Amino acid sequence: MDKNCIIASVVAGVAMHVVNWLVGMVPGDFFAMNFGAMLDSWQAWVGSVFMGGVLATVLGWKGAGDPADGAKAGATVGVLMGLGSAFAGMEAFDVMALVGGIVAGAIVYGIGGATVSMTTSAMASDG
Repeated sequence: MDKNCIIASVVAGVAMHVVNWLVGMVPGDFFAMNFGAMLDSWQAWVGSVFMGGVLATVLGWKGAGDPADGAKAGATVGVLMGLGSAFAGMEAFDVMALVGGIVAGAIVYGIGGATVSMTTSAMASDG
């Protein structure tokens, strides 16, 4: 893992964590169920950095150049991971868990993907 990937992982992780927290503050059971990371939990921060690492690695392999490409690729990865988590955690069929996996994955990972692309392109232009 090179320096650019590590920096992009941290930047994406912070962005994903903050977006998760901000959307979780919106009133409503749907958002509280699918978003709402605890900002005082160090485990949530570390988990977000690892999720950012997944995005930075995947987008590095894909070669997403601009933020729009990064957002699309990140949203795709997020939807797939959200659906995987929703189905893996189901004891019975739960439509809201599936919808939550899709929406949360698309928003959080889409924004994370855009930040990975912006970070890596900014570092490439600097160096």
